[in-house]
Amino acid sequence: MSKADFVTFCHWRDWERLSVPGELKRRIDSHRYPFDEVIVVRQRLRDVPESKAATFPEATRVVESEDFPDILKEYGLPDEDPIADEYTHGPTAPHYWKWHVINHLIGLKVATAPYVVFSDSDCRIERSPSSPSWVEVGMRLLSKYREILIVGPSDGGSMAERRIREGGIGTIRLTQNVSQQMFLCEREQLKNIDFNIPWNWEVIAPGGPMQEYYFMMEGRLWRYMHHNGLYRAILPDTWRYWHDAWH
Repeated sequence: MSKADFVTFCHWRDWERLSVPGELKRRIDSHRYPFDEVIVVRQRLRDVPESKAATFPEATRVVESEDFPDILKEYGLPDEDPIADEYTHGPTAPHYWKWHVINHLIGLKVATAPYVVFSDSDCRIERSPSSPSWVEVGMRLLSKYREILIVGPSDGGSMAERRIREGGIGTIRLTQNVSQQMFLCEREQLKNIDFNIPWNWEVIAPGGPMQEYYFMMEGRLWRYMHHNGLYRAILPDTWRYWHDAWH
């Protein structure tokens, strides 16, 4: 079985919820996959008084975002981007671009397994057979179809630019629309993409998302996929995830 790391992230309110005894384990167990390592990225929490210690399952590594001050530059993004600031309304706004980019970049830097599952801390797998895990199915698709950049479990929607029928799995939806809530990638492949392809299109991403989208991680993945003819694969409802929306 191929190795995969699990990376999740949180700011202080989500940290309080995630650090409730057993909560992280429940979310990890929902994936039905033996992750090599679990990594929790604490974003801007080192000096927050409300940030409490937590007892997490074995093989959990907690990292602080403050330890990676140059993470944007390491991945070819500018530290200062007035256009991105304007579109995402500055550091105190809920969808400020830097806070929705650095988590994944830190995860790519510190993970070591060939595959990585990224998951917001308030997301979990709601429906899955005992076997195979959606992670196993996703690895199979990433190995077989080079036009697939990332794979996600079902989001309950129907959006697709293309569909492929895969024996033993069902109909896979291919879309360039991206949600950064939960997805699987090949670590080295994603680590080496261009995260800063210039945004000079009209607002044309599938589904007509909010303007902040284009500068968050999901919009940057969309830019890259749009530019290179790649897709996000969405699995059938056999594997369904859920966003608990703690916010």
